[in-house]
Amino acid sequence: MKLKPNPTKTQICAFHLKNKLASRKLDITWEGVKLEHTTHPKYLGVTLDRSLNFKEHCVALKRKICARNTLLRKLVSSKWGAQPETVRISALALCFSVAEYACPVWGRSTHTKQIDTALNETVRIITGCLKPTPVDKLYLLAGIAPPHIRRQIASDIERTKQITDERHPMYNTQVEGFRLKSRKSFLKCTKKLEDDPQTSRLKLWEVESKQKFEEKLPPGHNNKWMVWRTLNHLRTGVGRSRENLKKWGISNVNEDMSCI
Repeated sequence: MKLKPNPTKTQICAFHLKNKLASRKLDITWEGVKLEHTTHPKYLGVTLDRSLNFKEHCVALKRKICARNTLLRKLVSSKWGAQPETVRISALALCFSVAEYACPVWGRSTHTKQIDTALNETVRIITGCLKPTPVDKLYLLAGIAPPHIRRQIASDIERTKQITDERHPMYNTQVEGFRLKSRKSFLKCTKKLEDDPQTSRLKLWEVESKQKFEEKLPPGHNNKWMVWRTLNHLRTGVGRSRENLKKWGISNVNEDMSCI
């Protein structure tokens, strides 16, 4: 069965780096139908743009993750919460899966920091930690590798397929010279995996932080949510203590002591 293109559903876009021509619109007619020009076409769930910096895609992805964080917060509250392992699995399924979709394509964009900000809030919900808690401690307590490491390994997985699988569309494609230093090609920034993905994530995580990690929750996750949250406050040293409240400018220790 052959595919038949429909001019009324076809969109066109020009990809280039000439800022002077950024507002130019293509005027193309096909079978008597004028094709729709769009500056941000969407292909297989990935929003493209003129210079392929994927800014619009990262912004849209951040909004989607923030919306799912709102759902995740329904599982926890100040007085009640689901089992920590349930919250972690839900976060991986709802937020991290969306954040890593097609990341071998856009994962080297400079705008991925926006996605990382939303995912930082995700692991903050998993651990029950407060906002001043250092980000590196959040991922350690959540048992999840940082987003940039997960994107790198996902890209390396795709590169491994590209090298070893003859059915891959880019099989046997060789790395050629690059004209622009700002362009971070998939073939240039990825490599073939020597270990399984989980082991590769842990090795890369350990190299960056010079510590040993495991992709699982630390001891205490079998307790109720209130106990789990309190344990994490003690582990990080960031809790609603009188000293921290004074540091954050919320209350004054001397005033509190005078009221006792």
